[in-house]
Amino acid sequence: MSSGYPPGREAPAGARGRGRPSKINRDRIVAAARELAPEKLTMQAVADSLGVDRKALNYYVCDREGLLELVALDAFESEIGRVDLPAHADWRQVLRSYATATKEAFTRVGVLISYVRFDGVTDTAALRVVERIVESLTAAGFDVDDAGRAITLVSAVAHAAAREAMTVAAGRVDPQAENVLNALETAPPEQFPLLRRLAAGRRAPVRPDEQFRFDVEVIVAGLERQLP
Repeated sequence: MSSGYPPGREAPAGARGRGRPSKINRDRIVAAARELAPEKLTMQAVADSLGVDRKALNYYVCDREGLLELVALDAFESEIGRVDLPAHADWRQVLRSYATATKEAFTRVGVLISYVRFDGVTDTAALRVVERIVESLTAAGFDVDDAGRAITLVSAVAHAAAREAMTVAAGRVDPQAENVLNALETAPPEQFPLLRRLAAGRRAPVRPDEQFRFDVEVIVAGLERQLP
């Protein structure tokens, strides 16, 4: 999959040699792109909105995938940058607060959630949030690398929880539960009683927040075991 030049990185030499278009910048491109529905978001549509030639966008982004990533990351950074982590809280509470805030940020990104790429994060407000978490974890005794791994794990859990919440909001049941129940139809009724019970329960209206809280508490408990 092709993507646009990540924010904060140099454009290829050919693009840089042509010079940065004077009428546009990254913020204007993102603002114009956010006015378009995702299914109508194209390089040409953004160029038309800005009143520039389509090629003028190539200094900042090379294709539609890159546009979607820019818009998704901008929406995520805007949300996560507003997070106010507790100043003097225990590292456990800081991590729980970050997990909840990240899940909400992903949820607000909506259908573009799959386009959020953390390697393009440049917003200083978002970076301050991550710095605060690393500070809290290292102060508790974790080394910097393990703190980074913990943040990555929590972010992944928040991402999965947001996707599940959007699936439930759209009225769809757990597809894994459906698949398991379909597979069990070929087995004798007396087999796999617990698996049948579990799948049937997940087929009912799902409460993704319960799974999310469970996941976060398992992470916190696991990290406690890692402390010296």
